[in-house]
This record gives sequence, structure tokens and C-alpha cells, in this order.
Amino acid sequence: MARLRAFTGYFVAFLTVPFYMVLIFGMGGWMNLLVSTTGLKVSPWFTGGEVAATVQHAGYRTEIHRPVFDALIGERSEGFVQVSWTPDKAVPLRVDEAIDYNTDGRPEFAVQVTTEPRSAVLTSSSPGVVRVEGPYHLNEAWAVRVILRK
Repeated sequence: MARLRAFTGYFVAFLTVPFYMVLIFGMGGWMNLLVSTTGLKVSPWFTGGEVAATVQHAGYRTEIHRPVFDALIGERSEGFVQVSWTPDKAVPLRVDEAIDYNTDGRPEFAVQVTTEPRSAVLTSSSPGVVRVEGPYHLNEAWAVRVILRK
């Protein structure tokens, strides 16, 4: 009887190995299913927020993201707007552009980005624009975050 119990225990353990292998190697699929079912989203503090406007240039485009003030509950007093330059062919080594992030017809700031060496200069024309962070290299694009205050 002891041998039968031992055999049954080992047999059940042997049968669970494929189950755990599928569980471990299929973890990405299970995670994606869980996230898509619950409707969870990556925080805009990591992604830069949704693209609100796109300006097409010769060989590249400027993507102006929505201003991000999101907090866990409510909104923060300090946020940012991310501006990225995505190549169709190539982003120039130097980009100098005036940005109207709230679409009121007047640019709130101008940014001058140099990719080699990495530098960004901000010229503000609005009191809510504080400073610039970056530039950051994102895959093929370049981006800066302009810090804003309400």
C-alpha cells in the first residue's frame, strides 16, 4: 500500500510539470489577458500621455502630447507636456520649434534641441512653463519634457 501511495504521488507530480511549464512560459499571455480584461493602462507619467497634435515637417514630424497633471487621486500642481520628434527619414541634428500645446493659437514656449551633443534650451512665453528636461532618445525618436505649473 505504501508503494502505491508513493507511485501515485510521483505520478501526480509528474503530470503537473507540463501544467507549470505552460503556466510559466505562457505568463506573458496570461498577463496581457488580465490587463486587457481589467482595463488597466500604463500611467502617462511613463508614456508621456496621448498625442494631442502632430505637425508634419520634411523628413520628420513633431508630436505634442497632452499636458499631464494626473495623480493617483485628482491632479498635481506640477505636470509636464512631452514633445517628441519622430523621423520619417531622419530627425535633424538641431530642431528649433515654437510649441502651442493648448491650441489657443499662441505658442507657450520655444524649444531648441540639439541631438549631438544632447542639449535642450527652453524659451518660455507663458508663466506656467517652468523648465525643460531632456532630450531623451526613444527608439528612433527624440523627446523633451517641459515642466508646467498650474
